[in-house]
Order: sequence, then structure tokens, then C-alpha cells
Amino acid sequence: MSDNNMNELYDMIDDVGTAMLVTENDGDIRSRPMNGKLYRDSGEIWFLTQSMSGKVHEIDQDRSTNLTYCCPEKETYISISGNSTIKRDQNKIDDLWGPWASAWFGCEKDDPRVAAICFRPDIAEYWSSPESKMVQAWELAKAYMTDRKPDIGTNNRVQM
Repeated sequence: MSDNNMNELYDMIDDVGTAMLVTENDGDIRSRPMNGKLYRDSGEIWFLTQSMSGKVHEIDQDRSTNLTYCCPEKETYISISGNSTIKRDQNKIDDLWGPWASAWFGCEKDDPRVAAICFRPDIAEYWSSPESKMVQAWELAKAYMTDRKPDIGTNNRVQM
């Protein structure tokens, strides 16, 4: 994978911000919005969570997880498969903590109810179309008339 693809992917993750964390529990698939932080040096994405939440139990049972990012306004879509683990890494919790976290958790960052999820990606696929809707419509019309594939964006698969 090229550094350009990785940087493009990382830029899109940072731009969208909120992911849907997908876990499995006894055959049931669950998704929930999570606001995390991408660490570009390792490729890991970390999230704060309550140590007794359902997602913690689900990750303890099956570490296979997926993150999806979506921003229809910018035509940005990302799906990342990987593994998650629950950590009590105080350095990461300190780094992720902010005023919003104190309000959300109703406690301080050193409280044992606060934990972190470390998501380690294996493979990602992303779609991006930076062109305007007008340009996309033109490309689709042109493709229809010429029987050629429209040039309306990027689709890359990235082994991480």
C-alpha cells in the first residue's frame, strides 16, 4: 500500500471523526457511534468507554470488530476490519479525556469505571468522491452515452 493511500485514509478518518463501532454478541450484530482518536504512528484508533458497558462484554467475547465512517455530504465512506481490546492504559485515557468525557462519564478520568478500547486495524476499504454532485451527474451521463465506466471517485482497499 502506498503512503498516499494511507495518508488519504487517515485524513478521511480524522475529517469524519465519529465511527460506528460494530461488535457481535451471540450472533447479533450491534453498532454504536463512537468518537475516537487515530494514532497515525501505530494506526490504532482508541475510544473511551465505560468498563461495564455491553460493548466491553462483546469485545471480551469476540475481539473481531469493524469501524465504519460515513459522511454523505463529502461522499466519504470507510469500512475498517480489525480487532479490539479493552485496556486501562492511563496514558491513553489521559490523552483522550476532555471536558465532554467528564460530563459523559460523570466521574474523573482515574475512576475504575473508565476504560479504553484499542482498535487495531487489519484491512480497510474506502470510497471518496471529492467532485460536486454536478460533476458526478456529468460523469454518469457521459458514461451512459459512451458505455465507459464513470470517473466519480476513488475506491481503495488498504492492507494495514
